[in-house]
Amino acid sequence: MREKAKGSIRLRMLDFGCRLWHLTLVLCLTGLLQGDLCYGQRLVQIQEGPLYRVKGYPISISCNVSGFKGPSLQDFEFKVRPSNMDINIISTKEQDFAYAIFSNRVSVKDIEIERLSGSSVILRIKNLLEGDAGDIFCQTPTTDPTYFGSYEAETKLNVIEDTLKASYSGSYSQSLSEGDPLQLECQVSSETYQHTHLSVSWFLHSGADENPRPIITLDKDLTVKPGAGFEDRYHAGLISMDKVEDTTYRLKMSQVQQSDQGNIYCKASEWIQDPDRSWTQIAHKTSTACNVEVKQIVAPDEGSFSVYMKASLGPLQVGDALDIHCSVKALSLPGHLFSVTWLKNQKSVAQIGSSGMLTVFDSYKERENAAEMRAVKTSRTDYLLTIRSARAEDQGEYQCEVWQEDINDDGTFRKIQKQLSSPETVNIMAKESDLTLVMVMEDAVTEGDTLQVSCSVSGSKGPLSVSWQHKKDSGDSFSDVISLTHEGVMKDIGTKYQSRNVQTLQSPAGNFTLEIGASATSDRGEYKCIVSEWTTQSNGEMTKANTQSQQRAILVKSVESLMKVTLKSRTTNVPINSPVELLCIVKAPKVSLAVRWMFQPPNSTVQRNILSILHTGEIAWGADRRNYQLSIQTQPSATHFLLIVPQASKQQEGQYQCQADAYQKNVQKATENSYLLAVTVQKPVSRMSLSKLKSRLETTVNTDAKIECSVLTTTTNTSRFTITWMIGSQMLLTMDLDAVIKFGPAAGLEMDQRIRMEVRQKQTFQLTVHQVRTSDSGQYRCEVEEWLQDPLGDWYSLKKMSGSTELVVNEKASDFRMNKANTQLKVKEGEQLVLNCSVEGIGSDSTLRYSLSWLFNRDQSSSVTLLTYSYDGRLIFISSDSEFGGRLQFSSPAVGVFQLAIHRAIQEDRGRYYCQVHQYQLDCKGQWSSKASDKSGYTNVSVQPIENKLHVHKEDKSLNITNLQEGVTVDCIIDSRSSDVSVFEVTWSRGQRDERPIIIFKASRDGTLHSAIDDKDLVFRRPSAMHYKLTVPNINPTETGLYYCQVAEWIQTAASKWRKIGEDKSGELSVHVDTAESKKTDSFTMDRTEEYLDIKEGEPFELACSLKVEKEDPTRHYTLKWVFNSLESTSGITLLSYSYNGRLQYLTENKQLKDRLRFSRPTSNTFNLVVLNSDTADSGSYQCRVEQHQLECEGQWKLMAQAQSGSTNVTVHSIESKLHVKKENRMLNITNHQAEFTVDCDIDSQSSDKSTFEVTWFKVQEEGPIAIFTAKRDGILHSAIVDKQLVFGRPHATHYKLTVLQIQPTDAGQYYCQVEEWLPTADNWRKLVTDTSGELSVHVHTEGVSVKQTNPLGPALGITIPLICLLVLVIILLLRREHKRNCDLKKKKACLWAENNPLTPMPEVSSPEADYS
Repeated sequence: MREKAKGSIRLRMLDFGCRLWHLTLVLCLTGLLQGDLCYGQRLVQIQEGPLYRVKGYPISISCNVSGFKGPSLQDFEFKVRPSNMDINIISTKEQDFAYAIFSNRVSVKDIEIERLSGSSVILRIKNLLEGDAGDIFCQTPTTDPTYFGSYEAETKLNVIEDTLKASYSGSYSQSLSEGDPLQLECQVSSETYQHTHLSVSWFLHSGADENPRPIITLDKDLTVKPGAGFEDRYHAGLISMDKVEDTTYRLKMSQVQQSDQGNIYCKASEWIQDPDRSWTQIAHKTSTACNVEVKQIVAPDEGSFSVYMKASLGPLQVGDALDIHCSVKALSLPGHLFSVTWLKNQKSVAQIGSSGMLTVFDSYKERENAAEMRAVKTSRTDYLLTIRSARAEDQGEYQCEVWQEDINDDGTFRKIQKQLSSPETVNIMAKESDLTLVMVMEDAVTEGDTLQVSCSVSGSKGPLSVSWQHKKDSGDSFSDVISLTHEGVMKDIGTKYQSRNVQTLQSPAGNFTLEIGASATSDRGEYKCIVSEWTTQSNGEMTKANTQSQQRAILVKSVESLMKVTLKSRTTNVPINSPVELLCIVKAPKVSLAVRWMFQPPNSTVQRNILSILHTGEIAWGADRRNYQLSIQTQPSATHFLLIVPQASKQQEGQYQCQADAYQKNVQKATENSYLLAVTVQKPVSRMSLSKLKSRLETTVNTDAKIECSVLTTTTNTSRFTITWMIGSQMLLTMDLDAVIKFGPAAGLEMDQRIRMEVRQKQTFQLTVHQVRTSDSGQYRCEVEEWLQDPLGDWYSLKKMSGSTELVVNEKASDFRMNKANTQLKVKEGEQLVLNCSVEGIGSDSTLRYSLSWLFNRDQSSSVTLLTYSYDGRLIFISSDSEFGGRLQFSSPAVGVFQLAIHRAIQEDRGRYYCQVHQYQLDCKGQWSSKASDKSGYTNVSVQPIENKLHVHKEDKSLNITNLQEGVTVDCIIDSRSSDVSVFEVTWSRGQRDERPIIIFKASRDGTLHSAIDDKDLVFRRPSAMHYKLTVPNINPTETGLYYCQVAEWIQTAASKWRKIGEDKSGELSVHVDTAESKKTDSFTMDRTEEYLDIKEGEPFELACSLKVEKEDPTRHYTLKWVFNSLESTSGITLLSYSYNGRLQYLTENKQLKDRLRFSRPTSNTFNLVVLNSDTADSGSYQCRVEQHQLECEGQWKLMAQAQSGSTNVTVHSIESKLHVKKENRMLNITNHQAEFTVDCDIDSQSSDKSTFEVTWFKVQEEGPIAIFTAKRDGILHSAIVDKQLVFGRPHATHYKLTVLQIQPTDAGQYYCQVEEWLPTADNWRKLVTDTSGELSVHVHTEGVSVKQTNPLGPALGITIPLICLLVLVIILLLRREHKRNCDLKKKKACLWAENNPLTPMPEVSSPEADYS
């Protein structure tokens, strides 16, 4: 009853919730409906399309929004969709809205938005590009409380090419007088595919106008409109514009005025009608201008007159009429008498006197008598000279000379005053001849053929000559080929044709022909035929009367371009023994052919020659001709070469190629290869099958094991077989087709004596392993491969099959044991360390022997194998730790007793030592087999370091020197030392009270001496083993300061390892040099301000040293030293020295630092030092010290002054460690002994791209992790397991893999990898950080062998997890059933809301992108 009550309560709660949800929904919908009634709907509108605009011109697209809510200032975004992707153009809201292809244009204002109001904008593009075409979208980000209406609009923009052309076709300048007529023409055309209209306007731009003025316009609707200031003349008919034919627009001005002077040009505009019926200008072009000069006619004053002349408009030809008008302008002309003279080139031609009498001068008299010329007075003020048939000699400069005359009492005329008209030049051209030329030639000829060009002449009246010219390319100039005179003589052969077969001929009909024998490709190009017509002069000489030329291009095709080689076959995929036919088709001009057949075997890049057909017809075979057949067939269009392989074999499978060479007159002209054609020869399908082997075979030690492998069915009766027996992944033995047996790597040196294979019956192969051992256990696999013989006698493989069985060899375990007691051992540094390892319970069995491995563990780190000693006496030192190099000594004084001695113990030898021992037993066949293994207890070794007892004699002294020839000796006496075998390194330094000292001399521990002073020889002596001396000779004022020595005591630990025991410093020797020169004041100063530099490791840094010189003196030079003080050192080190004589020396002993120093002197007073590839050891202070030297009259350099800069403190920061190795713990269960497993090592991140890795794999054991394999950073691989094969792999730079093969129960355990990240420094390597991976837990299960489980929860979890999953599934199904029952009850209840019939249908939102609410 309680459950029923709970169910009833739950049902009522669900019903109440349903009613409450419905009520809430009704209220929300009511509010939305009320809101929609109060506001309008957002509407975005853009200029209607499609729009057509011309590339390179501006465009404007308007967009506005209405019916919106929110602020009055709306934002707009424009996008373009050229294909399927939207590309942002510009936005009023976001400055970085535009994509990269538009961002530059937006930033330079080539694309911008002009806002007309808060809800209306115009998109302006000043220079339209072809890529701007597409669907243009105008979007308005929402400011509405709910999404309602349209938020974007689109239009189509098409970008078309600019085809509008406008050109002026007349003279570029004209000179007119007031009242003269003017006529200009302009050519306007457009090839736009869309329907467009043109408008043409003529403009005048005079010097007084700021902007051009329109004269007259023919609008797009063909209406004519005059420009401002030209209306009156247009309406009077003095200005007009006519359209002549389709493209010519003519401007006519009947009477030009002085205001018409200037540049007159035409402007054409192209218009298109948009979908909104408005016309838009989409292109415009302007023609070149004609400069019009209008001369002003000046009215003469009282009593004076003026003269004007006008000649016939040109151009004139010989035989045309020439009219020269002269006009006289004067006030009150009646009563004036004038004499008019026509002048040509300042010489008189004709004259009409005041009395009206005509006078003709010189040679013109004959022409006047022949009625070729006349001069008349046409009115009171106008005079006319006419030459009816003009000659060439009539051209020149003409003028009118007019004299005002009066009549004397005696009836003679008296000259009063003279006026000249402006000169005017008359040009007369020779009359065009009827001579015409037509070039006849082929469009192309083939290389090697005769090139022939003909020039057909007509309309000639006299003898003819011809010249032939040629140019190869359009940008070249013509060069001479050959000429033929009018007398028929060939000459002027061009330089390039001197040795060629070139001639030109003239036919009786007057045609000329050029022939070039054996044409070359360089003969292509244009040829020009220049024909001249000759006439005979009055003196009998021939003169060139007229010349005509024609040119035409010809192509000389190379033989190679006309050659085509095709290789075809219908039999490219055939079975063995089937024929293969290969057809080589060679298309070429008429040349001799050489053909070569080539073959390339699979997986080879070398081609072999099958046969060659020479161009002389000979055939040379490169392969066995018995395996091939050849036929040749010549056809009009090509030559067919057919190569047949009668019986194909696998040897003839591969790629074939045909090569053709073209020859002309035994000269090779071209080579052409066909494409490679692959031929596949298929093997027959194998029907071989094998018998099934037993899955498991168990036996005991020293018995014989036999495994049989039988072939049940074969493909043919002639099949042969190769048999391979494998154990694991290694080959045990193999038998070839001739039944020859060879042993593989798995057989070893002793197993090959115990294994035998024999053929029982015909197709049964038996493997016998005699006297088996436990090491023979494993997975044995028989691999059988079937072979058949092809037509060439070669054997080819058909199919390979295999079967496997597991061999398990069992034996008794041994009871030997090791001493597992842990011991403590203390030793002093430098003494010998002896470690013992013994086997207990050996007994007197002489067949037992032992193999041993010594392992070392330092500071709880992973174990390192030092050496291995095998039962057969082999001793291998395999430690990769350089600290042990050459100091290990192994001995075995008795059976089962082993000793390891370590000479010259060092601090790095401290840690835990133990040995691992394997027991082997000799069987009756003389073979050794593993019986058992155990390990010893730990020997914890501690090494006591040598106590520092170094002491240097300390006594402070002071020394004043006035004589520069004296020297100073600095003694260094060692009072006590730490060890008798230690050595010393002595360093002398010099400094001042207010600065860090610098090293001047160093005696290294290996006996080498190094001086940091390059301009003086320092004297070193060692009177006794613990007494050192340094003498500074010829001391000068610059060497004033504090001198002392510092001693470092070193002891040798390993072969190439040294350790510093201690350091000590002597007393100070204060040296003061007091001379007259030292009291002189300095003539230069240096900045002593300290500076600080923070550098990242690997980056370069630059140090500057500047001098402030009071007065430049060419006799003064400078010596500079750069001094470095490291953070750990108390003395400075001289890095380099730059002497006043220009000598540069790098003085530091640190070779890696020396190689990274770069010195420069950009100015006379500036010295720079750059340190490349910075290292953390470069941190410290840097200082430059300068000495000034002056050249004296005797030619000697004298020290004048010295100074030093402030310190530059440099800090080099190490690279931050970012190494991370993927950490994922995994578990692996293995039941097959022949299986393998892989330990992956994935590096997720690294500190630097320049770093390298050293990866070590470990196996966790009771005594701790043991290193089993190392991949060093230099690529060297080192395995610490000598009796197992480990396979290393590196799929990519940050992924390492180690695979363990042939799994045994002893391989169970946890495996992980450790990664060390190393960074290359200047001359060495530096370890940055170490990280480890997750662990791989490996469990090996075998039948009949008890293996220790490392995870006892494994079986329990295997049962519990499926039960939990099943329980969760049942709960989910019950909940779904309860939910469905409740929903059915809810539907049966009466409800305020009718779910199936909503009050108001809700609009569906089709796309989630449209939801802006």
